[in-house]
Amino acid sequence: MDKKNTILGIICIAAGIGFMYKQTNDLKDQQVQQQQQAAAALDQARVEASVANTVVTDPVALADEDILGLLTQSLEVPAVVIDQPTVATAEQVITLSNDFIEVEFTTLGGAIRTVEFLQTKTGQRDDYVFNVDGRLPALSLSLAGRDGDMQEFALPYTIEQQSADSITFVFNSGDGLGLRRTYSLAQDGSEQDPYIIRHSTTFNNQAATPQALSTIYLNLGTSRPVTEKQLPAFLNVGYFDGEDAEFIAINKLTGGNGFLGIGASVPVEKLEQSVRSEWASVKNQFFAAVLSSETMGRDLFIYPVEATEAENGTRGRPGISGSVGYEVGTVAAGSAKTLDFDFYVGPKEFKRLQALGNQQDEVMQFGFLSFISKLLLSFMYAIHSVVPSWGWSIVIMTICIKTLFWPLSAKASRSQKRMAKIQGPMAELKEKYKDNPQKLQQETLKVFKENQVNPVAGCLPMLIQMPIFLGLFYMLRSASELRHESFLWVSDLSMPDTLTYIAGYPLNLLPLLMGITMFFQMRMMPVSPTADPAQQKIFKFLPFIFLVFLYNFSSGLVLYWTVQNLLTILQQKIINSRPDEELQPVVAAKAAASTGKGGSPSTKSRKKNK
Repeated sequence: MDKKNTILGIICIAAGIGFMYKQTNDLKDQQVQQQQQAAAALDQARVEASVANTVVTDPVALADEDILGLLTQSLEVPAVVIDQPTVATAEQVITLSNDFIEVEFTTLGGAIRTVEFLQTKTGQRDDYVFNVDGRLPALSLSLAGRDGDMQEFALPYTIEQQSADSITFVFNSGDGLGLRRTYSLAQDGSEQDPYIIRHSTTFNNQAATPQALSTIYLNLGTSRPVTEKQLPAFLNVGYFDGEDAEFIAINKLTGGNGFLGIGASVPVEKLEQSVRSEWASVKNQFFAAVLSSETMGRDLFIYPVEATEAENGTRGRPGISGSVGYEVGTVAAGSAKTLDFDFYVGPKEFKRLQALGNQQDEVMQFGFLSFISKLLLSFMYAIHSVVPSWGWSIVIMTICIKTLFWPLSAKASRSQKRMAKIQGPMAELKEKYKDNPQKLQQETLKVFKENQVNPVAGCLPMLIQMPIFLGLFYMLRSASELRHESFLWVSDLSMPDTLTYIAGYPLNLLPLLMGITMFFQMRMMPVSPTADPAQQKIFKFLPFIFLVFLYNFSSGLVLYWTVQNLLTILQQKIINSRPDEELQPVVAAKAAASTGKGGSPSTKSRKKNK
């Protein structure tokens, strides 16, 4: 019975860490595929309008008199799209900022050119820039043509109003349609989150008749990986329909070979999904852009974005972009209709996203153990409010978790000690009932019950820890709070603690310490009398397996596991130092008989014959 439960425990452990290992193992191949296939996936005509180092891709130039025709949906006369190259237009770039973000706006599209982050790198300007070399300016407008394809364009807006924290762009088509686009940032003392850009687009019908306007699409911006070793699953476009959040990763667009050919796919230029969305997002491992509105979104378009090429010939990182549609409806003559939006562009900080409401914290993608991840992260926030170090917060959280499960672990360890003491009687039972498995099981259970031995005690603490470990894995892998946070020799808790490279391979100290502490922890554990040699060998290899799986994981996760091992070693030393518990009389007698005390059974039999 103990053998079966031990194998079951190993399977559970392997299933949990196997999933994480698969993600890490696929990382390098996925990155190569992305860089090779993203360019091929975008095999379409691209026209550049570049002024002052600004690149606007995939634009469609529209004469002023064509705008209303494109926006208007008529049953008698379909909207016509005039597809002609854009002529480079003089562009103005305007910058607004607060203490947290610096936003560049462009008059080409009256939208967001880039967003830079001023606090996310230990209070300094971050290396990552949102929408740099983007497919389109973020929040730029696009329309659907008759063939269903997106018609993306950059209309030349003019600046109507500008202040320290807001700007308004206007465009007048000359045929009765006017567009007004306003943006505002939160300033000091505002209750608005500093990473939120408030936006509104107003459609002003100056014509003499009502106009039924078509669906407009707002671009979510372009997100690229923060680091070269980012898993493809982190780079995605997502949406929330009011009940569930769904995310479409970059590898759905770039294609892949699958696993042994299963699940192989070819690159695609775009994905289109008919959805209902209360908010939509584009994100990477540590940053997210989330567009929310009281107007329900629909028809999500998702695009791969090719890697940029530097002047020295090196290629950058491919990205992902998306556009979400909103129904404008009918605008009466001489009236206007406005769509309002909140555009969060900032770090994936759980507490901040949770405060935005409407389950925008789902952007964290904590997985099926989200309850545990959110609970642990909230607990870590509470510790960090007292101890302003994320490294020490992880250590203290680990101590608290270990203390919580200390009684269970101690009981399991005592049970294992009793298991080790009944090896003699168990071996005798095996020999006596080797031809009667049913009787052997009955007698074994009887011995376990008489000595208060739980055959699954050794596996139970680890099985209980696995949901916590997986919850921490999902939590720590994308918590931007740990990014650039140092601890002891670790410079960044969100990354491996690489000290140097030996023959091209990274030397990560913390995973090595984890493997060593786990090795000593396993050696201190009593050996089960029912464990066969194969089981014992498997347990001996567990530290090495964990070392391989966790070697390139974030230092924050490995720190938790290392401290957990140290606390388990301490607990086992305390338990081993206590006096052994006495066996039950019947088992003690069997143990004495099996060891020859008072005469072995065979000796007594010979005396009786004499």
